[in-house]
Formats: sequence, C-alpha cells, structure tokens
Amino acid sequence: MATIVYTVILIVSFIFLMRKKDDKDNYFPLKIIGYFILGSFEFKLNQISLPLGFIVYLIFFRPKLNIQVKRQAATFGFFAFIIVQWIIPGVINSYENRSISIKHELGSVHEVDFQEENERVMHELNVESSGLKLEDFEVNYTEEGRITDLGWKLSGQNEDSYFLYQIQYDLDKNRYQVMKSHLETGHHSNPFLDAEYFFENLNVLDIRDITYAKGDFSSYGIKSTGERIHYSEGNHTPIISDGKIRLVENDQGPVEGYIISTYAMKKTGEKRNDRGNITQESSESTKSSEYLFDANVGER
Repeated sequence: MATIVYTVILIVSFIFLMRKKDDKDNYFPLKIIGYFILGSFEFKLNQISLPLGFIVYLIFFRPKLNIQVKRQAATFGFFAFIIVQWIIPGVINSYENRSISIKHELGSVHEVDFQEENERVMHELNVESSGLKLEDFEVNYTEEGRITDLGWKLSGQNEDSYFLYQIQYDLDKNRYQVMKSHLETGHHSNPFLDAEYFFENLNVLDIRDITYAKGDFSSYGIKSTGERIHYSEGNHTPIISDGKIRLVENDQGPVEGYIISTYAMKKTGEKRNDRGNITQESSESTKSSEYLFDANVGER
C-alpha cells in the first residue's frame, strides 16, 4: 500500500511540476524526479524514520535554474515521506491495535466453560487459536459464583513479529474487550504453554467443590502465569492428568509441571466515609492450593 501511495504522489507531482518550467534546463524531467526522491529519502535511527534527504537538500542544494520548481519537487518528496513513513504506518497500527468489543453475558463461574469462552473470543476475532501461548489468566468470583474479574493474555508469532491479545471481561457492559498489540522482536514469555492445552486442563477442575472446600471468605480466585514450577520431595501434589485429578504421594519424588493456583481472599481491613459507607477494602490471599498439569514425577 505504501509503495502505491508513494508512486501516485510521485506521478501527480511530476505532471504538475512539468507544467511550471520557467527556464530552459537540460534533463529537467530527470532532475524533477531526482529532487522528489531526495526529498523523500529516509534514514532509520532506532526504528524511527528521519527525513535525511530533505535535510540534505536544505543544507547543500542551491539550484540556479527553475529554483521554485525544484524546491517544490523536494517539498513534495518530503510530504510523500511524511505520508508513507509516518501517517500510513500510524493509521495501520491504530487500526490493528484498536480495542474490539465482543458482546456476551457470562453466568456463574461454576458453570462457565473457559475453553469454550476462549474459542468464542478467537472465533469473533477470526484468529486461529492453535499455536497461541498463555501469558496470564485470572478469574475472581464470590462464593455464590458471581464473577468479579476475568481476563487472560495470549501471545503468538506471525513470521518475524510477535503479538499479544489482552482479553478483559467488562462486567458492567457484559462484553469482552480485546486489545491486540505488537511486541518487540525477540519477545520470549512462557513460550511453551499452549493456550488450548491450558484451558483443556483448567476445565477439569470443579470450581464449586474447590470453593466450598476453602470455606467462607469474601472472594475467591484462580490464576496461572503459564510458568513451570518444581516441587521437592515430601509434598502432596494434586496433578491433572487425562482429565482426572490424582495426588502424588510423598515417596514418588519431586514433581515439575505447569501450575494453576486457586485461593481465597480474606478481608484484612476497610475504610469508611462520614456516612459509614465502605470506600476501600484490603484483603490477602489465603487457603491457596495448586494443581499441576503436564507434570513430570520423580525426575531430578
């Protein structure tokens, strides 16, 4: 697209300037094109395009014939530089990184199929979910199952560029808000945890049973950062395997795998205004339990 726009500006400028020739000037058409190209010449510094050609023209070039026409040719080239190197990439970047809304009402966390929710979002974005990696996942909810916060991040690679989908559920408007951003080349964050595999294992957990087992608290949460952890010998470790949960006994050795953390939030304090209304609450995590999947047992 940028090449087409540049070519169109060059042709239109050439036709316009050829009619404004005042002095007899050998090779005038070639000189007009040369000044245009000079004005549009770029120099990249730390991935930023700078109008080096136009600066060189202003400092060093002093034409003696058709001065105004040649100055205009360089100026048109500079405008072409601005449009092609700054405006078009900015517009494309803004379009690609725009926030996308997906209308959908969630029910109780006890009934939500998170694998299905992820597939729903990817389908609405017209994105192939296979190959995407989990960057982060977190859901917070009340004992009754009302979701108070839900979001996750997925990353992927397209040719030599990396991108990140930040998915956040808007509770007030019953919709997903998705923001796509591009990452710097060489980004490496949890490159091994396949997102589909994570949601497949997350769905094995019975959130209702996990919640009631922790007792009565103000809120609860489930979180994963896609990290692999290592448990030493002597721990009872719940492992998700083949759609079931089993407990690794003490004598089976160390355990390594991806982690899903579940926890309750205990209220530790609050602030009230003059009317007695709560304006701020503080809490801390308690009753945490962790589940591993894709686990290696007894390997040192």
